[in-house]
Amino acid sequence: MELLVGASPNLNGAVRIPPNKSHSFRALIMAGLAEGVSRIIDPMVSNDWMRGVEALEMFGATVEPRADRVWEITGTAGQIHTPEDIINCGNSGIILRFFMALAACGEKYTVLTGDASLRRLRLCQPLIDALNSLGAWAVSTKGDGHAPVVVRGKLRGGRAEIDGRDSQPVSALLIASSLAEAPTELVVRNAGEKPWVGVTLDWLNRCGIEHSNENFELYRVRGRSHWKAFERRIPLDWSAAMYPILAAVITAQSELRLPGMDFNDSQGDKAVVDVLRRMGANIETTDAEVVARSSRLHGMEIDCNDFIDQLSLLAVAGAMAEGQTTLTNAEVARHKECDRIAETCKALKAMGAAVEERPDGLAVRRSRLHGARVNAQKDHRMVMTLAVAALAASGQTVISDLESVRKTFPGFVEQMQSVSADMQAQ
Repeated sequence: MELLVGASPNLNGAVRIPPNKSHSFRALIMAGLAEGVSRIIDPMVSNDWMRGVEALEMFGATVEPRADRVWEITGTAGQIHTPEDIINCGNSGIILRFFMALAACGEKYTVLTGDASLRRLRLCQPLIDALNSLGAWAVSTKGDGHAPVVVRGKLRGGRAEIDGRDSQPVSALLIASSLAEAPTELVVRNAGEKPWVGVTLDWLNRCGIEHSNENFELYRVRGRSHWKAFERRIPLDWSAAMYPILAAVITAQSELRLPGMDFNDSQGDKAVVDVLRRMGANIETTDAEVVARSSRLHGMEIDCNDFIDQLSLLAVAGAMAEGQTTLTNAEVARHKECDRIAETCKALKAMGAAVEERPDGLAVRRSRLHGARVNAQKDHRMVMTLAVAALAASGQTVISDLESVRKTFPGFVEQMQSVSADMQAQ
């Protein structure tokens, strides 16, 4: 399915932001390992969520949707069952990494795989090596450090080192280590994406798991942990919020309101609000809502490591800002649903942007964007990023793979249409 987007000044109204995917998955897993029946209120339900539900039930939990967007999860009390079939992670790196680590808490073999993109881009070798160091056994069947992978427990604990440029393996190990037979000491080299690990630590705190964190470089986790069932409402998604926020900032005579955003939540992408403010954006935040208005931006150098998922969107901001915007420390963005550095560069060039690809990011200068046919590479964030760019471009832009937005913002098009954005699915 394609998305047709035309120039759209005068965006006005309220945009409803969906729940956060990262909190949703951590809640699902922690509930699946708890003792008793947990209630998760208003999680981000998507194809990835349903794959996660299926995987969790293969490990022994029971998951039931109830009325009013409530899901009840009967946990395993930390006892991991061996799945009777292969776990298909689809295009989800978080399912692959988190369930690899959980599989190491069982006693027999678990096989995990996914689609072509996941098998090619989502590196598993650092996690494989760490699991082997902690007494489990894991291997990439092709010997290339990618899925398919086979994992066998049990995770004993001990000491392991891991490269932490990608936060998901670190988070996966922190959760799994809570079930290990002995305490775990985890040394992290090149610690990156720290706010995403912070979300995991927030969940360890909520569940009362004894642990320590020294500057995101050294963790100690007590094994044999147990925790009770809980009830939690999932907060709204700051990552998704950035698309309408920037849309308002870069289009003329626009003002968009985002009700219900919690600036006190642990999500790291909320920091992009302050980045945009430093670029000159008029963005107000209150306890009730965020309000973004048309603004004149100026370029700056931005270290993107704490908000890797916003690299592409910040490149669009750079194309609309005076001077040059340089995005750095983002090499891990090459290993998401697609190589976001290369694909963002390619798509924005097609739209007339003065953009240069660099090993760890992008350099972008102020540009006059125009409509073009662009390939989003089946990446939900690329679709929404290019749609925002198209709102400020002349002519019409045609964007591929619209269906991929269901992963994090299924109502993106409808919500943007409701505030007068020229968007049509076809």
